[in-house]
Amino acid sequence: MRTKGEQRLEFELSSADNAPVRLENEVIVQHNLSVIGIKLDIQNYGAATFFGSFLPEGKASPSTGAVAGRNDIAEFAAGSNTYDPDDSSLLSCDQYPRYCNPALNALYKQELETADPGQRQQIFSQIHHIYLTDFPFIPLYFPLDVAVVRIGTHNYQPSPFTGETINIWEWWCDNRKC
Repeated sequence: MRTKGEQRLEFELSSADNAPVRLENEVIVQHNLSVIGIKLDIQNYGAATFFGSFLPEGKASPSTGAVAGRNDIAEFAAGSNTYDPDDSSLLSCDQYPRYCNPALNALYKQELETADPGQRQQIFSQIHHIYLTDFPFIPLYFPLDVAVVRIGTHNYQPSPFTGETINIWEWWCDNRKC
């Protein structure tokens, strides 16, 4: 384990449930960090505790090592059920105190107050640049959203978001039966 004086390079990883895929992912992350000399302790909580008091309190471990009940690294799934790429509900300073970037917060405010698509795209490009340089989150995986349609259904388009009806007004079916 890497150390500097009395300080260990050690973190605690917590998540909101004990789903098999999440537990498997934690072990992979723990192993990968150990290879480069970082100790990772895993402590999971029920969703009510994780999102209710644990994550919002934002208490980090001291620099001497991980402490149970602190959240150095938090893992949870986040998705969008809308067509708007706004992420302010996840990373604004008033959401979870574990990450606050005033420049990012100002950009969120601008994009939420701007209706012009071209201007919003410019703002989203600036937001994306902060994501790439500040690393407020690291995407680990994206679960597949499987869709099934009957033979004879035409012009069905899978949604890039959650939901099956992205272009339902353009569907048509053989003999009017889908």
